[in-house]
Amino acid sequence: MMMKRRLHKLAVEPDYRFFLIGISSHENDYHLCWAINQKLNLNLQKRANYVLFNPKLNTDQEFSFYAYEDEGSFLTYYLLSNRCDDGFLVEEFRNIDFLMQVHGDLPEEEEEKLIRNLRSIPVISTSFAIDPRTLKSRDRLLIQ
Repeated sequence: MMMKRRLHKLAVEPDYRFFLIGISSHENDYHLCWAINQKLNLNLQKRANYVLFNPKLNTDQEFSFYAYEDEGSFLTYYLLSNRCDDGFLVEEFRNIDFLMQVHGDLPEEEEEKLIRNLRSIPVISTSFAIDPRTLKSRDRLLIQ
């Protein structure tokens, strides 16, 4: 007697549960990173560039990338450049120079405080929250 085979499909939903902030600044990435570290008492450090393949251009794009894991608060911070030589990380926000992701359980009042603190840094023109689920290019923000 032959048994019928069952086919199971595993549907994996991408996890966009991170707080995303758009930052405008005309400073270099390392100077901005230093200013953020000073103001927010973080320790963002340079990592290997964040590399993504762009099928439209048929080439890799590289974006500067900084990271800090706060073991005390269980939060991870990423600072990414939104610009590279041949395009943008998030096309929808061409006016944004950098993106900051905060992974972990960050209460809403802390999100607002973080944005206020970023805005108070002299080298930052503006910063604002972005809902990553509303972006067409949201998959480009899934850092592994």
